[in-house]
Amino acid sequence: MIIIYEEQRMGAIAETVEHSNASLGKCLEIIERMDGFNCNQVTVECADNIIMIGGGDDDYIVTVETNTAIHNLLNPLTDEQDEALEADSIELTVGGQVCEFPQQYIVDIELVKSALLQYLVGEPSNIRWETIEK
Repeated sequence: MIIIYEEQRMGAIAETVEHSNASLGKCLEIIERMDGFNCNQVTVECADNIIMIGGGDDDYIVTVETNTAIHNLLNPLTDEQDEALEADSIELTVGGQVCEFPQQYIVDIELVKSALLQYLVGEPSNIRWETIEK
């Protein structure tokens, strides 16, 4: 079962809308609505995985928490430039707060979709993850 928590902001006030028994299609629809301002945080629960997506407007950050580790989705374009991009950061709004993230964590909507396919339906993927063991 997939449960989606969509944060909708009205200035400083946030309302969380829960979508129970959601589908992959519903997840994608909600994430595509993320604009980095009024909607800048979505959490998806499926089995023992919690997928947190922040940002919007084609700049996203994705973190997956499992029973054994935390996984941060990495931008594949940073393979050759990791050291330089770790120093550079981009501001994203997540949960109503502006935060700076290293560019290596900033991904586009296509990578977000690949991550969801991997964790929600088990589709194999060659996307890169940074893994932090618990």
